[in-house]
Amino acid sequence: MNDQIADIATRNGLGRPEGAFGPADGDGPRERELHLFEHGVVVRLAGDTVQGLRWDAVTVLKDVVDPFRSVYSLTDGAEPPVVIDGFARPEEWGPAIHQAVLRTHLPQARAALQAGRTIHFGELAATGQALLTPTGPIPWTQISEAGVENGIAAVKVGQQWRTLANTHARDIPNFLVLYALIEELKVGVRAASGSQRGWVIGGVASVLVTVLIAVGVVGIKRLVRTGVSQGLTAAEETSTPTDSPTDTYSPSPTETPTETYSETPEPTPTEEEFDPASLDETDTDETPITIDALIANSFTTRKGVRYTLKGTRSDKCPAWFQEGGVASALRKARCKKMLSGIYASSNSTKNNRIMVVVRVIPLKDADTAETAFKRLEAGSRDWGFMCPLKGPGSQLCANGRGSWSSAYIWGWTRQTHRYIISTLALYENLADSSSTKKWLTDASKAALDAGGPMVYNSTD
Repeated sequence: MNDQIADIATRNGLGRPEGAFGPADGDGPRERELHLFEHGVVVRLAGDTVQGLRWDAVTVLKDVVDPFRSVYSLTDGAEPPVVIDGFARPEEWGPAIHQAVLRTHLPQARAALQAGRTIHFGELAATGQALLTPTGPIPWTQISEAGVENGIAAVKVGQQWRTLANTHARDIPNFLVLYALIEELKVGVRAASGSQRGWVIGGVASVLVTVLIAVGVVGIKRLVRTGVSQGLTAAEETSTPTDSPTDTYSPSPTETPTETYSETPEPTPTEEEFDPASLDETDTDETPITIDALIANSFTTRKGVRYTLKGTRSDKCPAWFQEGGVASALRKARCKKMLSGIYASSNSTKNNRIMVVVRVIPLKDADTAETAFKRLEAGSRDWGFMCPLKGPGSQLCANGRGSWSSAYIWGWTRQTHRYIISTLALYENLADSSSTKKWLTDASKAALDAGGPMVYNSTD
């Protein structure tokens, strides 16, 4: 620890040092440092920017729904937020920050509720009687479980999961504290039901904190494994299930694909003056970087199966649910935004419905996209998955129920001009047999044309 770090820690009253971390291999300038202390943190970012923060003064945003990566954004309101990401050994500093935040803020929250005050967490709030949401209060006595549904904070009321906010859990200030309060209060109020209510949870909170830290990020993993559950890649063979999916379409021979698909078809320009080469550079590409411009409403495969759009989302890039080789390749390409759509085969039942995710990533120029494309693996589990919030396929990312991670998956990647397009397909009934490949191949390959700049620029 150099004198500057030590001086900042002393001036902020951060107490004894508890750990120091440098940048992960190949992830940013070597001068970046992360120093954890008993009462706060000091971070050296690129250049000479060094900032110290106390745990009791910060508001924390955490990518809680990703159990494989620790990313924190801390702010005390006086300085710009400090993003803590890309440091070596996240399995150590992630839980340490997690523990420090809960250790400091949870007692404050308890005291505020006991004093009859309302605690605000962005668009959510907690009182001694209920959880306050944009759609109305939910009494603690009605909540049986808490978790994250498709990245959205949710609680179980009766037999139904209810989403709590319009924003992702990772964007709710101090969500770690709110989650712990929900876990405590749904138990505490039940125990106090019918008598004068006090804070009756006893040791529940300390046990909860221990569990949270033990699993590395937030909550019990079965509650938070949504879009990051590990799945099979396109190249992995698995055993044939007892009940194979029912094909309702007449099968026909298809080619055996390679793991990537680099062909770049050039449709007829929309107007005579449109030059496809303009899509090679950010400065000349006039395609809006929006869902409507880059994600089609539907597509039809070579086998004649029609797929319709069921949900969309826009994320920073790499997205919070991506990891490993995909996250590394996209980070090296300096991508900033990723747009996604999920499709379901039309007129299908759960036993034969295929779900397909399409992702479109604009990069600086065609050369950057080509380099990134060569680093990316088609069908990789590192891409992550997404599900509609309601309807077909929504249960694939739901808490405590069947997950996409057990299904056989097939996917493609394509580079077209300055864009990377990636697809993943699986059966909604989680069929895990390689015999499904011909249909998944058909769906995921056709889906490549459902995303990208030609959605906006095509004459079709």
